Amino acid sequence: MNKKHFLRLLLLSLAGILLSSCALVDAISFSATLLQANRAGVRFRRTYEHLELGVPFTRRSDVTLDVFSPEEGERHPVLIFIHGGGWDSYDKELFTPVAIQLLPQEMVVVIPDYTLYPDAEYDQMTREVADATAWVLENIEAYGGDPDRVYLSGHSAGAHLSGLVAYDSTWLEETGHSPDKVRGWIGMSGIYDVAAYEAQRSERGLGSEIMTAVMQGKANFRAASPISYVSGSGSRQATLIHGAMDETVPIEESRRMHAALGEAGFQSELIVYPEAGHSDFLIGALGDGDAQVIRDIGNIVHESSTSAEDTE
Repeated sequence: MNKKHFLRLLLLSLAGILLSSCALVDAISFSATLLQANRAGVRFRRTYEHLELGVPFTRRSDVTLDVFSPEEGERHPVLIFIHGGGWDSYDKELFTPVAIQLLPQEMVVVIPDYTLYPDAEYDQMTREVADATAWVLENIEAYGGDPDRVYLSGHSAGAHLSGLVAYDSTWLEETGHSPDKVRGWIGMSGIYDVAAYEAQRSERGLGSEIMTAVMQGKANFRAASPISYVSGSGSRQATLIHGAMDETVPIEESRRMHAALGEAGFQSELIVYPEAGHSDFLIGALGDGDAQVIRDIGNIVHESSTSAEDTE
């Protein structure tokens, strides 16, 4: 990511914080953390040897993915991380520190890009996430990963897109795969019921113009909602992570999804961070390998992998 692009994203993030009535000191701290994370990511990408950058994975566009592998070993569990940004912002390079912090947890980390709005709507974005998942299932063994232990995750808009791939079999079936091949799904601060989220924003006098356009209009909200597809197929193990103080996406989104997954017979866990907002727990973790979310992801991946192996 070039300097001009990063500064634009930084200003967008700062504006979003200020508009959500956060204190100026928090906004400055948030921006400083992003800047430090970006610098750490640039250094890491230049010096770490066990990575492959800019790997093509789809014919739909020119987006690529990055693969980060532990220094030693093979058959490691794999985490695919789909970034957020309101469907129209950010890129994979900004989230390189996610890989930096998770590599010590002995897992392969894959971070793909997807085409952003206005150049794409949710269906193309979701197909690209499905293509990235299919690429991992087919190729990750060559990077030290275990194709039988692939976990799909995402934050905010990334949680929405990854949730569609994890529970609407249509997307992965187009690639010749099934959501059942995904060992687990981790959704962080995500929007899973688009209509309910839009109604909540309307009650607060807030608009949803970009989201409505991305979802191809209000009439398509149900079709664009991961919660609509929680039935008989999908990733069997789900974890929802949400900040109790989230003013951007209310925690009710994760509570509804968690309840729907449980009613459909899936194994689902809801982890609530009492003092956290929408993205501070993740952004803070970009410079802190001992952050709660890093420890939780490590536990989810390794404990569910061990549990599944014991039953096979």
